Amino acid sequence: MKRRRFISVLTVVLVFIGLLLVQVAKWVPNTFGNIPFEQVLFHLLVPMEGTDTSFVDSFIQECLPMPAIVSGLLLLCFILKDWKVSRDIKEGEFKHVRNNVLIIITSLSCLVVYVFGIADCVHAIGIDQYWYNVSHPSKLYEEYYVNPSDVKYSFPEQKRNLVYIFMESMETTYEDLEHGGAFEESRIPELTALADNNLTFSFGNNDNNGFLAPSMSGWTVAAMIGQTSGVPLNIPIDGNEYISDKSFLPGTYSIGQILEQNGYQNELLIGSDAAFGGRKYYFEQHGNFNIVDYYAAINNGWIDKDYHIWWGYEDLRLFDYAKTELTKLASAGQPFNFNMLTADTHFVGGLLCPGCEDFYNGDQYSNVIRCSSRHVAALVQWIQEQPWYENTTIVLAGDHTSMDPDWFKDIEDSGYTRKCFYTIINSVTTPVTQKSRKISTYDLFPTTLASLGVTFNSDRLGLGTNLYTDEETLVEKLGFKKFDKELTQHSNYYDKYILYGKGND
Repeated sequence: MKRRRFISVLTVVLVFIGLLLVQVAKWVPNTFGNIPFEQVLFHLLVPMEGTDTSFVDSFIQECLPMPAIVSGLLLLCFILKDWKVSRDIKEGEFKHVRNNVLIIITSLSCLVVYVFGIADCVHAIGIDQYWYNVSHPSKLYEEYYVNPSDVKYSFPEQKRNLVYIFMESMETTYEDLEHGGAFEESRIPELTALADNNLTFSFGNNDNNGFLAPSMSGWTVAAMIGQTSGVPLNIPIDGNEYISDKSFLPGTYSIGQILEQNGYQNELLIGSDAAFGGRKYYFEQHGNFNIVDYYAAINNGWIDKDYHIWWGYEDLRLFDYAKTELTKLASAGQPFNFNMLTADTHFVGGLLCPGCEDFYNGDQYSNVIRCSSRHVAALVQWIQEQPWYENTTIVLAGDHTSMDPDWFKDIEDSGYTRKCFYTIINSVTTPVTQKSRKISTYDLFPTTLASLGVTFNSDRLGLGTNLYTDEETLVEKLGFKKFDKELTQHSNYYDKYILYGKGND
């Protein structure tokens, strides 16, 4: 009797887990799109403070009810059956054996559900591909990586300021067809105007507008690392020990570190908790950035301690605070590197702020994207009106493509290649070639440095190519699919020299 009850309880548990995994296999791609398992793994290992709780609510609502109901009904059936067996056990051994057989058959059937759930989930969130990548090491780094710490840098006599705006989920996809976008009517006409009048390295070839975001740089913190250090974020399954306030990619050597060592003030302004995703760790350890995040805004008296919208506070406030911080930095008497990250265009649907207008007949995400375009352009205009602008370069870059799976379905089904928005404003360097370039996240690192008039004795830093030179990018050399595949594979070099930082011992 005790053994039968144990089997019954175990069966219920396995059914619950199996059905939960089946639901998770549907929920992950429907909620986040086609993301690599490495991204899922990373967010399981890093601090989750400041995350948007709507994802948790969505998980509870979409993943838990069906497994809970089915396993609950199954448990009730087992309880009633156990009661009936106990009552009838004295009526004969045959009935007792028959009931045991029914329980065994039921348990085996439920075990099939459990196994199917595991298999479905493993495939849906890419665990199978992850293990393939781990077991097939790449030689990409041995062949193409240039350690930025081994390169010599020369700064102009008058060092230029850098304003770098990471724009959440900002794509060239949002532009009109004439500019290579996917829409009859542009969602970002203000940003398009800035790109038309500044440097994009596409030189009239709209197919090359923007940059391609590899899988291992397809979420915010990974994108920020890729754009500032020229490497992907690829944390192993035991990655807890590598992500902390003491050590986060110790082998990377970023633009923040290069600028800090040459007398720059580094600052990061974000409207959310900087600890989320380990962003605080990265920027503090790679350039000693002054972090001005959601909690700093409270401490500064900008917002009340109980004020919380979206990921912290809305971008409408962020742009105002940017003016405050930029004015303060510009008055300090030393060059500055000011980075900021927008958030309102985060999926799903974005955040409609009081400054948003309805340009697109109630399409919320389109209206949020347009609102961000307007506010970024307005901030750029404000910067251009400041006395320190003449000695300042501005970089506008989407962090990664949007993860909204539904909004882009028709676009992706048409075969359109989605890329992130990118332009450099007020660069003092001129490209040596007018050839239209195919670029990725990592090329922004050396190119940003070169845009400040900094020269260095290498055409490549990390895995990124200086676009002002005629050196081929790795996308141009290898093709994007091959390059992306190599990045997802395990690398002994990456683990030893970048993840562990052995080269810095």
